This record gives sequence, structure tokens and C-alpha cells, in this order.
Amino acid sequence: MAQLDGGTWRMADHRGHVVLVNYWATWCGPCWEETPGLVRLSRELGPKGLAVVGVAIDEGGREKVQRFVDAFHVSYPVVLPERMSQMEYGMAGVPTTILVDKEGRVAKTYVGAVRQADYEADVEVLLAETR
Repeated sequence: MAQLDGGTWRMADHRGHVVLVNYWATWCGPCWEETPGLVRLSRELGPKGLAVVGVAIDEGGREKVQRFVDAFHVSYPVVLPERMSQMEYGMAGVPTTILVDKEGRVAKTYVGAVRQADYEADVEVLLAETR
């Protein structure tokens, strides 16, 4: 997927890591609530093997997405799904976050805002698993 900063993000590049894929939008109030916790979680557990990626589902709002990223000091990659793709329209609601284990399997799906502590507890369990 194309990153907001122009790079490319691929799940395959993160095999062996625990990955949180967070679908969000600038117009989503609960997304505003949970983003600071995701930023902290990425900073604290990234060195231990957690990769966080944000998938912005805003329509045509690259500038709005960048303002959101700047305002929250989002340090993890933010990607923009291709227009009309299943990634753009496949969510039951936002935020939706998918937790993926080190083997690339979906471990858990969260719909709605989640507290940092709840993500952290689930991530820690997966980080502790050996291959």
C-alpha cells in the first residue's frame, strides 16, 4: 500500500513481528481518542517487535490526513488504500484494528476505540510467543 510519505508498506516485510493494522479516518471521533495511545504503544513496543500501521480511509483528503498525522505526532507508517479497493470500503466501522501475530495470522479484531492498555496486554502475549 502507498504510504502517505510516498514509500510502500507491505505486510510481508513484517513477518516475525506482531502487527497492529489500524483503520481510521480524520472525521472519526473515536479515532481521535485512541490515536495517542497507538502512538505511545508504537514508541514503547516497536523496539520489542511491534509494527503499527495506520490505514486512513478518508476520501480524497490527503491534506487532511497529513494534518491529523502531524497534530498527533504519528511516527508509525500511515497508508492510503487504493480508491474503490476492498481495503477502503471493507470496514464495519471505524476505528477497526486488526492484530496480526508473528506468523501473519489474524489474532484479534477490534471494532471501536480501544484503550492503550488493552492493546498492550494483547500485544505483549503475542510478543512473548516463540516461533
